[in-house]
Amino acid sequence: MEAPKRVSAAEIETIIQSLKGIISTRVVAGKEGRIDEIHVLADAGRPPKQVVRDVESALMAQLNYELDHKKVSVAQTQNGKQFRFGNARLKFSNVAISLNGARADAVVRLNGNSDVLTGSANGHSSSHNQLRLIATATLRAVENCQGSDGTLVLEDLNASVALSGRNVVVVLINMITPRGEDYLTGSAVVKQDLWKAVVNATLDAVNRRLGSAVEE
Repeated sequence: MEAPKRVSAAEIETIIQSLKGIISTRVVAGKEGRIDEIHVLADAGRPPKQVVRDVESALMAQLNYELDHKKVSVAQTQNGKQFRFGNARLKFSNVAISLNGARADAVVRLNGNSDVLTGSANGHSSSHNQLRLIATATLRAVENCQGSDGTLVLEDLNASVALSGRNVVVVLINMITPRGEDYLTGSAVVKQDLWKAVVNATLDAVNRRLGSAVEE
């Protein structure tokens, strides 16, 4: 969105910093001074979506600046633990498996905003387990994005679901949050690359919930 007038990153940071519950903020400006990203660290007094709305309202009221909420990410602290809230959806970059006898190592890379996130997993090298390792490596990359560890667990994977003559990969993910466990499902049609379909099915399950609070 275009702002009615040009504002600086410093002006935006000053206003956001003055809001209740804000601990720190960082504004990233791109070419021609346009605001690309706003990162906010806040306490846990309000839901992340409310923090984003407060930022939008304050910038409009004080600077007449209309903010695209998708550019704002919020991290929260609570009892010494951190929770992250983001709007970006992660996308497939590449996947690789290396075999060493009966062992296999899977490495998955995802694109998120301007970052490349990497996750890895290792285990037995059976054909089906290689697919599980790919899905698990995808989850590790997602956790790297969220700043957490062990909050996403692969419960099951079926790479041979047939629908209308097409092969579909289906995954079941257990998302462990401060509120308990939540089961997520995702699927992807196998086009040419089965490994890529496994990554995409896993992302299909978790991308919808990347805006949820995840304990660090």
